Amino acid sequence: MNYTETLLTDAKEFVNDWGIPMTCPTGEVFRVMASDAAVQQTLDAGGFVNQTSFTLKVIATTSAWTTADGDVGGSTGSLSSGVAISALSIGKKVTAANLGLRIVASQYKPGSAWVILTVHTDTQ
Repeated sequence: MNYTETLLTDAKEFVNDWGIPMTCPTGEVFRVMASDAAVQQTLDAGGFVNQTSFTLKVIATTSAWTTADGDVGGSTGSLSSGVAISALSIGKKVTAANLGLRIVASQYKPGSAWVILTVHTDTQ
């Protein structure tokens, strides 16, 4: 097993144990690792608005997979041709932890076990 495969195997174990489901409006479901919430204020029309942001870590795979207990780990792959699929692109809406969220940043480094999404609560 090479180093990248080892990282991917470890990432899947983390998600199996502590992951939460994230659903895209297009129907894709991913088990993700979520950071602690960060509350920030943004100036909007009419005053300041509290906005909550998270980092969601999605397993970087090219195909669907299931967790050890049979749950969906990813109903599709999160990568296509070495980049995150369109359902995980900036501006898209997702649902995780019973919150409507909007993706505001996405990062993936080839060889990494994770696609990292920065999301904000969707206030629009």
